[in-house]
Amino acid sequence: MKTLKSVLLSVAFILIIFNCFSQQLAKNNQKKQFKDARRFVMYSKYSTALPILLNLQHTDTANVNLNYLVGLCYLNSESEKEKAIPFLKNASKNMSQKYKGIKLNENKAPFKTMLHLGQAYHFIYQFAQAENYFVKYKELVSDNLKEIKIADRYIEMCKNGELLLKDSIDISIDNVGTIINSEFDEHTPCLTTDEKTLIFTSRRRESTGGKLNEDGKYFEDIYISNKVENKWTNPRNISSKINTEGHEATVCLSADGLELYIYKDDGGDGNLYVSYFEKNEWTVPEKLESNINTPNNETSATISSEGTTLIFSSDRGNGKGGKDLYIVTRLPGGEWSLAQNIGALINTEYDEEGPFLHPDGTTLYFSSKGHNSIGGYDLFYCELQIDGTWGKPVNMGYPINTTSDDVYYVMSADGKRAYFSSIRNDGFGGRDLYIINFLSLPERASAVIKGTIQMEGTTEIPKNIVINVNEKKTGKLVGTYKPNKENGNYIIILRQGKDYLFTCETPDLIFSPETISIPDKSAFQQINKPIILNPIGTIRKKNDKH
Repeated sequence: MKTLKSVLLSVAFILIIFNCFSQQLAKNNQKKQFKDARRFVMYSKYSTALPILLNLQHTDTANVNLNYLVGLCYLNSESEKEKAIPFLKNASKNMSQKYKGIKLNENKAPFKTMLHLGQAYHFIYQFAQAENYFVKYKELVSDNLKEIKIADRYIEMCKNGELLLKDSIDISIDNVGTIINSEFDEHTPCLTTDEKTLIFTSRRRESTGGKLNEDGKYFEDIYISNKVENKWTNPRNISSKINTEGHEATVCLSADGLELYIYKDDGGDGNLYVSYFEKNEWTVPEKLESNINTPNNETSATISSEGTTLIFSSDRGNGKGGKDLYIVTRLPGGEWSLAQNIGALINTEYDEEGPFLHPDGTTLYFSSKGHNSIGGYDLFYCELQIDGTWGKPVNMGYPINTTSDDVYYVMSADGKRAYFSSIRNDGFGGRDLYIINFLSLPERASAVIKGTIQMEGTTEIPKNIVINVNEKKTGKLVGTYKPNKENGNYIIILRQGKDYLFTCETPDLIFSPETISIPDKSAFQQINKPIILNPIGTIRKKNDKH
């Protein structure tokens, strides 16, 4: 009997020891998991940290530190920011200025919990609630001018949102669809003037090399799709000459569709490149000159329809703050001028990005975190003034702009449609491409002149031929345009209500100029203008088709 009792006592003792050991092992494992998750948070790898923190929080729901970190991860997600609110509310029950967050059992949260709660409510358009939290945060950090400035900016964005939501614009916004958009990010759409070809950036699984970035996303590649019978074809990798195992992203496309400007991440130094469509394929991208590219980051650009003006974004040190927009013009020798800051009326102390110059040359669209943004990047436009300066930027309003980032906006030549990228509830994953239909805006009073140039009696296209377009009344050069070398197709976008002189020129010969009149119809026009070149030096034209 004593032997049995001794055995039972021994077994019980072993079980107690084993249980204690298991608990200690589990505790040590939790500490390791927390340490790993905290490191991921420090390096902004929120999506990697979140499942670890959720698992830890599930076993200790009252842990203030875990609630704060889970809320922080949700707040930094692309589409689940609202889920941060209950966790941050739990964390706000015990905030401390002495918060360090380095230990699992630290049952405190930082004052910044109030700021993050405001950000979460701001994201879901509950601006009054958000303002309350931002005001409370200011009270907690009353001696920190930097943090007060951040809170004040959010309060300002809430007030902007309240005003813009009261005056929403009459548009429809539709997802471009699953043929183009995937479960991964798509952004920066570039379209030909006839909207028949779409070139865009995607971070889908088929990325060249299949590498993942630090944020857990595939590297960026460029894809192309064509519209056939009013439907987009399946996107295809644009070219192995363009896409590499690194980052390549679309920037802009020339009006004639023959020059594609792209962004490449050159080892952390973002630069702008250009590829030319020649002999039915894209060339190896060439890096733009050093007066455009610097050791800093140049990330986006737009080129005017005549190819003489380039506006781009850069975070070089002489700006107004963050990323600014800069402008260069093409010099007579073909090189670009020195870059000039586009000015304080457009650039702010915050970031400006994604410029798009409308084909008619009179309206500049761009995204900014400054001005009267309602949150993140908002889309703005400004008009070219008579004196050649740009007017005051105007917020494009709700529902185009959201509390998230709305960037990379391009508009159709007639002004009735626009394409941009955004994260929205009806998306298919990450950032998607959307199309806006402006239901109440009139068509733009511009004209697209397109056609084919060839020599009389042959299909030959004169080598190195260009079209110089001048205003007939003033003689002012509007632009010099290059037709497609292979098929002679050209496209020119002009303002209405003027007479223009079209002069075709090769290095050896100047053909007789021809007057082309564009009536002022106050609506968008497309004019087909085939041009037959007479060897004697005269131009004989076919009948125009309006």
